[in-house]
Amino acid sequence: MLPEKKNLSADEALDPVVSLSAELVAVPSVTAIDEKDYPASVTCLDLFISAAKAMGAEVHRLSFSGDHPKWGYPVDNVYLEWRFGDAARHLCYIGHLDVVPPGDESLWSSSPFSARLTDGYIYGRGITDMKGSVAAFLSAIPAMKESNLCVSMIVTMDEEWAAVNGTKKVLAWTVDNGKKPDAFIVGEPSSQDILGTHVKIGRRGSLVGRVVVKGTQGHAAYKDLFENPNRALTLAAAILNSRSFNDGDENFPNTNFECVAMKSGDFNASAVIPGSAEMLWNIRFTPDHTPDSLEKWINDSLRNPPDWARTHPDFELLKNIFVVSNTATASVPYRSKPAVLAESARQAIKRVLNIDAKFDGSGGTTDGRFVQQFFPEAEIIELGLPERGGIANGSKPADYLTKGGMHQVDERASIQDLINLKKLFHQTVINYDRLGNRNEKAAAVRTAGKNIHP
Repeated sequence: MLPEKKNLSADEALDPVVSLSAELVAVPSVTAIDEKDYPASVTCLDLFISAAKAMGAEVHRLSFSGDHPKWGYPVDNVYLEWRFGDAARHLCYIGHLDVVPPGDESLWSSSPFSARLTDGYIYGRGITDMKGSVAAFLSAIPAMKESNLCVSMIVTMDEEWAAVNGTKKVLAWTVDNGKKPDAFIVGEPSSQDILGTHVKIGRRGSLVGRVVVKGTQGHAAYKDLFENPNRALTLAAAILNSRSFNDGDENFPNTNFECVAMKSGDFNASAVIPGSAEMLWNIRFTPDHTPDSLEKWINDSLRNPPDWARTHPDFELLKNIFVVSNTATASVPYRSKPAVLAESARQAIKRVLNIDAKFDGSGGTTDGRFVQQFFPEAEIIELGLPERGGIANGSKPADYLTKGGMHQVDERASIQDLINLKKLFHQTVINYDRLGNRNEKAAAVRTAGKNIHP
């Protein structure tokens, strides 16, 4: 049952994408890394599968676990498939129904899982990232029957955490079971303020690690009794922050190194020099780099620093540093050359919204990074709701940017954006069918011409 609707138009209140989105948001499906969250994950996926079955989907529920010493918890996923016409090509949508925790619920204007509908928005944790998108694609399925495509959906409950037993393993399952998508739509948020301004054609990778310094604890007044690890750590941070990467382009931002957190000492013990200090860092990187090459860069930078660091009074303390990089679990970048699917989305956006979309590779990592490992020739785009919650009724709310966006307090999505995203998915699929047929016919003509001999 939908929550109370306030100040919604008739079209907004009646559209099925609104009711399905609200039903999904009302289930508190925080990524189930412990037993208390499993029931909600199961309920949310059951609800979604029930809606898909009503639309005639072929359903494969897939549960995976293990394969990582830290993230071995079980995960439920689903693969859905519809075959329309001669199903000449296969287009697959990738999405997730797990959400990040709501945080301090007292800061929300209503319960994070109330799915409140008011003043042109639907509120709730996960509506933008990305239950609204999943609902929009499923709601568009009936209109896709006019195509000649195999259309499938991969939906996981493990995107917001480790992603070890989610999309990656479902993709492996598709290979093992003879499913061969030609192209993929990842339903992640893809624009900032206005739906359709951007279509993602890739994402930067993410590498996380620590710089750790061992010192000697002692009294701050007696220099011969301590070796301060904070000195080496701050110098290390300065060295690493001094590097500028110029590897971006019109689609991808430059690689950037960021110090995320530092930890050392005790603010209640002002005379005690700590015995250790550490820095948590994160690098977002373009396809020009790999996790291994960046780990090497960090180590080389600290072992052979620039000249200005060699004259620094704390230079000799760098010998006490060691670096830990999580290369085994790094998120790799990907780039997909825009082709038929990207053009199909761009034409759909122009037709539905009259916006000239830009191809883009900014933002955080997504499950799109797993596709090329299994389907190296497949085209990938990302198309979803605005990251910041969207704009309803023509004006930004007073709390715009401070609340309402993905992972923020009062996460919300414009209901009109949800309805239009459903239209975009439908039109993109129809365009993909049409443009793909046109390209195949043109290729056949070219081939025939080559086979004609005078």
